[in-house]
Amino acid sequence: MATKREPARRPMIVMTIVLAYDLLCAAVAMFAAILLRYEFTASSTAPAGLAPSATMLFVAACALVFPLQGLHRGVWRFTAFNDTLKIIYAVILANLAFLLALFITTRLNGLPRSVMFIEGPLLVLLLAGGRYARQMTASGDWRSFFRFEDRSKPAAVLAGSHAALDTFLRDVARRRNPPAFRISALAEPSGAERGRLIRGAPVLGGPEEAKRALMSLGGSAGSPPQLILVDANLSRDEVNAFAAAATEAGAELVRANPGSERAELSPLDAADLLSRPPRQLDPAAVRDFIGGRRVLVTGAGGTIGAELTRQIARARPAALTLLDSSEFNLYQIDRELADTGLISSWDSVLGDIRDRRRLDEVMGEVRPDIVLHAAALKHVPLMERNPAEAVLTNVGGTVNVAEAARAAGASVFVLISTDKAVRPTNVMGASKRAAEMFVQALDTDSGDAMRAVAVRFGNVLGSAGSVIPLFEEQIRKGGPITITHKDMTRYFMTVQEAAALVLQAAGLGRTEIANGAGAPGAGLFALDMGDPVRIEHLA
Repeated sequence: MATKREPARRPMIVMTIVLAYDLLCAAVAMFAAILLRYEFTASSTAPAGLAPSATMLFVAACALVFPLQGLHRGVWRFTAFNDTLKIIYAVILANLAFLLALFITTRLNGLPRSVMFIEGPLLVLLLAGGRYARQMTASGDWRSFFRFEDRSKPAAVLAGSHAALDTFLRDVARRRNPPAFRISALAEPSGAERGRLIRGAPVLGGPEEAKRALMSLGGSAGSPPQLILVDANLSRDEVNAFAAAATEAGAELVRANPGSERAELSPLDAADLLSRPPRQLDPAAVRDFIGGRRVLVTGAGGTIGAELTRQIARARPAALTLLDSSEFNLYQIDRELADTGLISSWDSVLGDIRDRRRLDEVMGEVRPDIVLHAAALKHVPLMERNPAEAVLTNVGGTVNVAEAARAAGASVFVLISTDKAVRPTNVMGASKRAAEMFVQALDTDSGDAMRAVAVRFGNVLGSAGSVIPLFEEQIRKGGPITITHKDMTRYFMTVQEAAALVLQAAGLGRTEIANGAGAPGAGLFALDMGDPVRIEHLA
């Protein structure tokens, strides 16, 4: 069952020690002020027992005011000028409470008013001095005395390598607008930079020290603290460790977007769950292949089809046609293209790949050079219960689209397949394997007229019907999270990788395919997706 954690509180023993220190400072300040007022003499003008009685009464007033003002909740190593102002305000209130109590008990007889003007500054100096001494011991930064923080913003601990932290802090310093958070500390996973400063910010160790800092910040801030991952190259294990630290501390875990003014922070992206950095395929080759050619995408409103559409639009095709049987999905991608202005003109066509007559009509009108076939039924349990529908769409639909493309004079046809087609154990995988075999046969039969290739995907992170949106929905509802088996593993790729792989595979020539670029078989492509991810771990 997923539960929402409350921000962690500072340990009671720490807050008790801080309050005891503050009250000791109050006693010292009042006692010293009276002694200074009478110049350490036993003058007859000094009422007997004034110093002890006034000191006890003042300490009682501070014991009432200081906790109400939350002085004991502050984290000393994150002290800023805000804390000095808070201390001054608390000292003024404590003195007013002391004078009121003194008026009620003695009508203010016997205590010179000048004592307040000695005691007040002295107490502020003692309270602030201890805090700044701790802050400067931790960070070595004496300039923190003059730093004023916007405490309405959440406190943040940044996590990443030394280089990534330095780059991010430099980027923040250059921005016209201040960040939506206040930087309290840095966490460097290797611990090599622990105890040092990076651009004035103290460096902690790895996730465990970040957790302790976040727990302290959680007790002193008006909103939950943030743990911000600023390093795109953190390993999956490091991301998981920081995620656990944030969860235990009741902090928000977010990812930084370097160089972005508008979208400064974002929730952890699906790509963060990969066991490898995202693959960077060749965008120049895609532009050379797509630019100036007519392209048709089936299933253009789906997750993969929509990303294909975006990447094709950036490559400046001569014409782009979007085909989908879902009116809503087609409307969504059509509106997105209109809003973003990625391309000046395109065609959005409603049509079902099972309808050969409609396909021939569209293909004959568009005359595409490249056809990318993303339309399919892919939900495994549903296809098990509706096997005929899986065959009609995934096999029959593929045959219809491929033959219509060849009849219309297309030079390239690409089928989007799945790793479930490898030794298939379910209807969906078997239907996709049959479609692959048809495409390979078609490629051989077409000669030089049309290249036909298939691209196999693993699990595309965040795609419609995939496991991540399901887990997110279950978590939002409070759980439980359901998995088939705790030892199940899956390979994952991002939707951007998937679309780029399709386009790059489409651009490869027959010579490259013959030389093995399309292993595991002629005209069949797959992405190296690194190590598999355990579904239980992902959940």
